[in-house]
Amino acid sequence: MNRKQLLVGAAVIVVLLGGAAAAAGIYVGSVTPLELGEPGGSTDVLYADGSIMARNSPDDQVAIDTSRLPGYVAEAVVAAQDPGFPDGHWFGRPTRITVQLARHLQPDTDTGTAKLQAQAARLESRYGRAAVLDRYLNTMYFGRQAYGIEAAAQAYYAKPAATLSPGEAVMLAAQLDAPGDATYDPTVHADAARKRFEEIRKNMTGAGTGVVFPEGTTRTAEDAKQRHDALRPKDNAGLIAAKVLDEFKAIEVPREGARITTTIDPKLQNSLLGAVGTAMGGQPANLTAAAVAVQPGTGRVLAYYGTPAGTTMDYAALGHPAGGAFVPITLAAALKAGISLESKWLAPAEGEFPASGRTIRNGNPIRDGKKCPGGKPSCTLLDAQRDVLRVPLFAVTEKSGPATVIDMARAAGIGTMWVNSRDGGSKAVPLDQPGKELFPEYFGTEIGYGQYPVKVIDEANAMATFAADGNRAKPHFIAQITYGSKTLYRATEQSEPAIDAPIAQNVAWAMTQQPAGRLADGRPTALAAGEWQFGADTSRTGNAMAAGFAPQVAVAVWVGNKTNEQPLVDKGGATITGTSLPAAIYRQFVSSALGTARTDIDQPALVGDPKAGNA
Repeated sequence: MNRKQLLVGAAVIVVLLGGAAAAAGIYVGSVTPLELGEPGGSTDVLYADGSIMARNSPDDQVAIDTSRLPGYVAEAVVAAQDPGFPDGHWFGRPTRITVQLARHLQPDTDTGTAKLQAQAARLESRYGRAAVLDRYLNTMYFGRQAYGIEAAAQAYYAKPAATLSPGEAVMLAAQLDAPGDATYDPTVHADAARKRFEEIRKNMTGAGTGVVFPEGTTRTAEDAKQRHDALRPKDNAGLIAAKVLDEFKAIEVPREGARITTTIDPKLQNSLLGAVGTAMGGQPANLTAAAVAVQPGTGRVLAYYGTPAGTTMDYAALGHPAGGAFVPITLAAALKAGISLESKWLAPAEGEFPASGRTIRNGNPIRDGKKCPGGKPSCTLLDAQRDVLRVPLFAVTEKSGPATVIDMARAAGIGTMWVNSRDGGSKAVPLDQPGKELFPEYFGTEIGYGQYPVKVIDEANAMATFAADGNRAKPHFIAQITYGSKTLYRATEQSEPAIDAPIAQNVAWAMTQQPAGRLADGRPTALAAGEWQFGADTSRTGNAMAAGFAPQVAVAVWVGNKTNEQPLVDKGGATITGTSLPAAIYRQFVSSALGTARTDIDQPALVGDPKAGNA
C-alpha cells in the first residue's frame, strides 16, 4: 500500500470516527441528565459537644468535604477502580468511576448500557471529574452498611477518614469491588484481601512505595455491627432524638445527610439521669419521673428526661397538675396587680368565696390542712407562696384576676394547660388568647394554686424566664445543622422582655425562701414545690412537682404514676410531696451541674402595696 492509499485510509477512519462521535454526541444530548445534587446520607443527631446521640437511618452515610482528605485516600480508590480516571477517555467516553456513580444515581435499575454510558458522559461533562470523584467517595457502598468513605472508615477502622493510613485507604478501596460479600475483607478472607491490596498498591504513584498492609488494625464485622447498632436511637436518647427530628421537620434544609447538633449537654444529661436514678431507684413500680433543664436567656434545652428505659411515653411533654410549682406565676400576677409580698392574708381552714361560687352552703369551700407559720390566723403572701396555702392563694387570685394569672403564665412560657372535658377526659387548651377569653370559659380561680396540668418542659421554661429577669426565650433542641462543611442553620437564641424585671426579681427572691431549694452545701437556689391531691382526698397526693433555678440553669421535675392514678407513696411508705422526691432530684442535678458556682439571688426592692391583703 502506497503513501497515498494510507492517507486516504486514514482520512476515511477519521471521517468514520468523527461521524460516530457526532452520532454519539447527538444521542448523549438526547438523554435526560442526572442531577449530582447533594450526597445525602444518614441524619446524625449529635450532642452539644459533637458526639453522636443517634443516627436516623438503617445504614450509615456521612457526607464530608473530600478535598480535605489526605491525597492518598482518593488515589487509592482511583487505583482500585479506574487508574485512567484523572486523564479521562477519548471521544467523550465516560470514565469507569463516572459510570459506576451514574448507575448508583440512576433510579431506573433496568437502564441499558448505552443509556447509562450517555448519562455518565453528560454527568462528567456537566460537573467535571473532581465533583464526580467527590460524590463517588461520599456515596458508594463499602459493605458493612457503610456508604461513603467516612462511614467506611468508621465501620472498618473506627476512625475518621481524614486519619486513615495509606494502607487502610487501600484496603477500603478494595471493598468497592465486592462490598456485599466481604470478598476482600481482611478479617474474613485474609489471603484474597492481601492479594487485592498488592494489586491496588502497584497502581498508585511510584508503585505504592511505602504503602504497608494494615496488619491487624481492621475491626471485625461484628465489632462494626455493635457500633452501628449503638447509634440507633433507644430509650431516653431515642426520645430526645425523636423530639429533635420533630423540630428538624419545621426547618427548610435537606433532609438526608444532615448533622444536627443539639443543645443537649452530655455531661448535664448524665447528671440528670444520675439524679433521677438515685431518687427513683427501688421505688414502687407504679412511680415514674420526668425532668427538664433549660438555659435561662437562650431557651437551650440542656438536659431532658421523659421516659424510663424500655418505654416510649414522654412524660415531660404531658400535662401534670403543678400544684405549688405553679405558684410563682400566681405571685407574678399579684405583683403586677400591685400586691406586695408583704401583704397579709387570712388563712382559715375553710375559706368562702361567693364570687367564685366556692361556699360552705354549696358544699365546696376552699379547704386547706395547712396553717400559717406559728398557727397564726393570717400570714404574708411570701409565706403563702412558700407553703402553698390554698385559701390565701385563692383570695390573691380573685383580687388580681384569674385572667391576669393566665396572661402571666403565657408570658412566662406556659404554652398549653389542660382542663376537664365534658366526656370525663381532659382537653388541652393553648394559651394563645388573652386571659379574658379563657376565663371563665375554660379556667377557674383554682388556677392560682396550680390545679390545671402543665407540661414539665413548659414549667422549666417559665422558671428560665424568671431566672433571666423576665426575659423569655423559646425552648429548643437544635443548635445548628450542618451538611458536610456547610452550616445550613443556626438557632436564633434571643430572648425578649415578657415580665417586668422588678416583678421577676421579686418572684426569684421569694422562691429562695423555700428550704427544699438549698443545696447540700447550703447554697440557696430559687425553688417552688407542691403536689396535687389524689382524687378528692387532700391528705393523699397524685402528682408532685418541684421547679426552680439558679442563675445558670432552670429545672422542673415531676413525679407521678406511669398509668393508672393511685396515691403517691415512696418505698418507705411516706406520702410523696413536691419537697420530697422531686426536690431531691432537683438538688442533686443542680449541685452536679453547677459545681462550685455561686447561686446567690439578692433581695431586690420589694414592689406592690403591703396593705393590699385582706387581713
